[in-house]
Amino acid sequence: MLYPDFIRTLDVSQPNHAAMVVACTRLLRGSGYIGFNGELPEQAQHSAPASEYAHVTAPLRRLVDRYALEICVALCAGEEVPDWVLAKLPDLPDTMRESGRRANQYENAVLNLVEAAVLAPRPGEEFAGVVVEVDEKDDHRGDVTIQDPAIEAFVTGSAPLPVGQDVTVKLTTADVKMRKVEFTLE
Repeated sequence: MLYPDFIRTLDVSQPNHAAMVVACTRLLRGSGYIGFNGELPEQAQHSAPASEYAHVTAPLRRLVDRYALEICVALCAGEEVPDWVLAKLPDLPDTMRESGRRANQYENAVLNLVEAAVLAPRPGEEFAGVVVEVDEKDDHRGDVTIQDPAIEAFVTGSAPLPVGQDVTVKLTTADVKMRKVEFTLE
């Protein structure tokens, strides 16, 4: 079965399917950029389409697009790629990796702040949820998704966490200042 067809078979109202959906969103993370001039790099395939792949968005959204579009314009016009573009290609993957890391760090901090603020008045309450991920080094730690309010957060358990199972968790921490939400599973 093709990956997109498989995703469409999942029903997020079922706990084990909800856990799989979370896993699927993480499957293709971590892609990066390769700058090259001339021969194709050794690894030129993108894992999701299992094919050579170049991504250029319009209008300009990312720094890498500025360079990719300049290359496309030059090639389509039958001209040489500008030297300023070629000079930056070797550094571009590192620049994109760092800017992506910073953007993700910022977005996660904002999301964590909002989740903590929503739950701040509710420590000690119990919530229905699904364990969606378990720490591979410690099966008593992982992530739980609760439905109301829709939040994914850290959870610890007194026993190994049951991935993909309906659980009832207790809110132990909702600290706005620390942007931290934690649940426990007894």
